[in-house]
Amino acid sequence: MLKFGTSGLRGLVSELTDRECYLYTTAFLQYLLSLKLVKKGSFVAMAGDFRPSTPRIIAVCILAIKDFGLNIDYCGIIPTPAVSLYAFRRKIPSIMVTGSHIPYDRNGIKFNLLQGEILKVDEKSIIEYYQKISANKKREELFTKVGKIKRKVELSKINKDAEEEYIKRYVDFFGDNFLKEKKIIVYQHSSVARDIMVKICKKLGAKVLAVGHSEKFIPIDTEMIAEADIENARKWTKKYKADAVISTDGDGDRPALFDENGEFIRGDMLGIMVSLYLKADSVSATISSSTVLEKIGKFKNINRTRIGSPYVIEAMNADIRKKYKRAVSFEANGGFLTGSVLEINKHKLFPLPTRDAMLPILCALALAKSKNKSLSQLVQIFPQRFIYSQSIKGFPTEKSLEILGKISKKDEKTKKISEKIFNLSSKIAKFDFTDGVRMFLANNEIVHVRPSGNSPELRVYYEAESLEKAKEGAERALDKLKTLF
Repeated sequence: MLKFGTSGLRGLVSELTDRECYLYTTAFLQYLLSLKLVKKGSFVAMAGDFRPSTPRIIAVCILAIKDFGLNIDYCGIIPTPAVSLYAFRRKIPSIMVTGSHIPYDRNGIKFNLLQGEILKVDEKSIIEYYQKISANKKREELFTKVGKIKRKVELSKINKDAEEEYIKRYVDFFGDNFLKEKKIIVYQHSSVARDIMVKICKKLGAKVLAVGHSEKFIPIDTEMIAEADIENARKWTKKYKADAVISTDGDGDRPALFDENGEFIRGDMLGIMVSLYLKADSVSATISSSTVLEKIGKFKNINRTRIGSPYVIEAMNADIRKKYKRAVSFEANGGFLTGSVLEINKHKLFPLPTRDAMLPILCALALAKSKNKSLSQLVQIFPQRFIYSQSIKGFPTEKSLEILGKISKKDEKTKKISEKIFNLSSKIAKFDFTDGVRMFLANNEIVHVRPSGNSPELRVYYEAESLEKAKEGAERALDKLKTLF
């Protein structure tokens, strides 16, 4: 069954039939029309990732846009933040076909308003329009019994402006010689940002080596980076004597940054580094992100939210309304969002209120450069807190909710139940139910358990004073949870 996840409509490819894609796109456009955000002849920007199912879905979405009386501005196979930036600047809606980091057999459609992502309140209205449109039997004449569109559909001619403007954004902000004398390895895999990353780094003066190009789609989750990817990064940095290895997830909105030794820098630590470099006065972050954010005491205001870009955006926007001048937000996956015009070294960076991967990668390198440190040395200046996150794939969401339903109170009985269910090594001091269950232990460790909002899996995040302890605690909890599966 298709549903809105933490960011966009998601589901199995088998569920994303032509019919469903057409009707959901039409529902989105009908919602825009109800808000008077589009009229006949308006443009809608469109792009997608490298998943095998993406071209078909794009073509069906384009057909729905044209049938609605609107014009298509097809930006090709480019990163989500690139098409978003292009559309936000022109104050036109955009649609990105991507499953982001979720498994190969799934995909999704991400809808954007004229100057930002759709939020949870928008999702509810789109679903209501979808239900009304689905009830119209005349539309069924467009499809076969299995939901395949009867008409021939083709992709439109590609407009390269979105890609070029995205590259220019970072060259203008950081400067031509920013990465001069740096050697950067770009792990390309099947990321839609693979060639753009190379172009940006070269234009910034770096020596660039592209590795790991793959024609087969590889779903990389930057929040739970694979040990094999870390091992590869270690080999590459040692072999080529590189300053960093960079990459992104499938649609280029979640970064993966490895230091000069090939060690992975978690996305939430990246978010903290970027917030410092950009001199943020308001930082909104997901509840699962590292507590180093509070421990360094550098930010005027910090908001903790549920997991998903709509939630950090809502918090960031609220602080902008409160007159904060340098409002930013990020997620534990490293995706970074800006809500204000930010100026550093007399160079302005205009808002991009959607997850972006290039900004955090480049800002971390910039912060290290400003302190005359390598990336590994930069990490060491922060309080040493480590998070290890992993999940049980294929864990039914209903089962996850059943488990969490047993621990929804903040009493002693619930503490004892939780300590047993998650095989905890220390007593629970307090709970946080912002998103799933987050348990603060007496030994100063934190364990956080929640179902994924995008696919059937149960996630465990464990924060401790060393990576070894974090990994040990997470695996102990996961092993116990697997017995309940």
